[in-house]
Amino acid sequence: MERRKRGAKPQQGRKKWDPNRFPVVATTLMGMEDVLAKELTDIGANDVRVSKRAVRFLADKDLIYKANLRLRTALRILRPIKNFKAKDDDALYNSVKNIEWESLFDVRRTFLIRSTISGGNFTNSHYTTLRCKDGIVDRFRNITGQRPSIDSDDPEIVVHLKIYGDQVTISLDSSGAPLNMRGYRQKDSAAPLNECLAAGMLLIAGYDGKTDFIDGMCGSATLCIEAAMIANSIAPGLLRPRFAFMHWKDFDPDLYEVIREATVNRIRENSVRIIGYDNDFKAINIARKAAAAAQLDDAIELSMGNFFDIKPPKGPAFLIMNPPYGERLSVRHIDKMYKEIGDKLKKDFAGYWAWIISSDDYALKSIGLRTFDTHHVMNGKLHCKYVGFRLYAGKKVSKKEDAQ
Repeated sequence: MERRKRGAKPQQGRKKWDPNRFPVVATTLMGMEDVLAKELTDIGANDVRVSKRAVRFLADKDLIYKANLRLRTALRILRPIKNFKAKDDDALYNSVKNIEWESLFDVRRTFLIRSTISGGNFTNSHYTTLRCKDGIVDRFRNITGQRPSIDSDDPEIVVHLKIYGDQVTISLDSSGAPLNMRGYRQKDSAAPLNECLAAGMLLIAGYDGKTDFIDGMCGSATLCIEAAMIANSIAPGLLRPRFAFMHWKDFDPDLYEVIREATVNRIRENSVRIIGYDNDFKAINIARKAAAAAQLDDAIELSMGNFFDIKPPKGPAFLIMNPPYGERLSVRHIDKMYKEIGDKLKKDFAGYWAWIISSDDYALKSIGLRTFDTHHVMNGKLHCKYVGFRLYAGKKVSKKEDAQ
């Protein structure tokens, strides 16, 4: 069970000059940047550079399609189309209007602008976004005599406006709906993990689908479903019916089908056990519906059960859990519960890599086991620690042996 060493930087692709390649930005969650960079390198990205909640790289259409289909920890794949300075809303309007939007998408397409604005003279983000919209609409009206329509619910084209001070970046979102929206989440899930966070937790832990996996408090089974996808080499984007790049004027349907077919051909059946337990009957029913929506109900064992009573398969294996924090879900005496988690791990999980995410530092210390790795991540709006424990079978090895 090899795992990525803490602090190890992803290997960057060698930069090659190619006139068909262009700058692209993949956004992600805090704490997942290095994991995403490694994923991008693995699918052939060049000039990979990590930044805050994002990874920048060079891509062509082939890689844009592949990234949307295969990346597990990316939220959006953005293609910047213009960078410029603007001192006010009028300057922004004029620069946006000068972009050749008619060469990027058809006037009959619906669109939406998502904006991130901070600093400078842009004090009214709603008005600034409207001025950007006016620039796009007026450009189409002047060139074609028609105007595209806004769709706030399900737009075909998504434009990203980012302003920091007087620096403006206009990007096309190739994904559309965020990539964590795989298509299997149930609407009535309680406090679910973001799918990209769950996948990133598995990758940080070093899970490669070659050993058994258990989530002892599985809730809506996001970790189990993402683990089953990894174990069976199922790309998360295969569950989605469409991406925004399909509505771009330069979309190549033949190329996309070749890449999608190659992605489908990577799927393999795996006999490892993916097991989820929860002591809430409603949660297990929701989990089963989600597994069925992901077409993985045959690959995941979901059962009613209390973590403290289960008898896990013999290690080596992985256990990853997202126990209650006492914030979004109410738990009495949470430190006592975490101590009992630690006792259970010591008693029944010899030979496991065990990982736990929590926003409660004191509760994590109550587990009473020495951690070998710690990562800082965001679960929704909660700052969390994601900690790893090595549970040895038999005689405990030395620190020197543990590091090898």
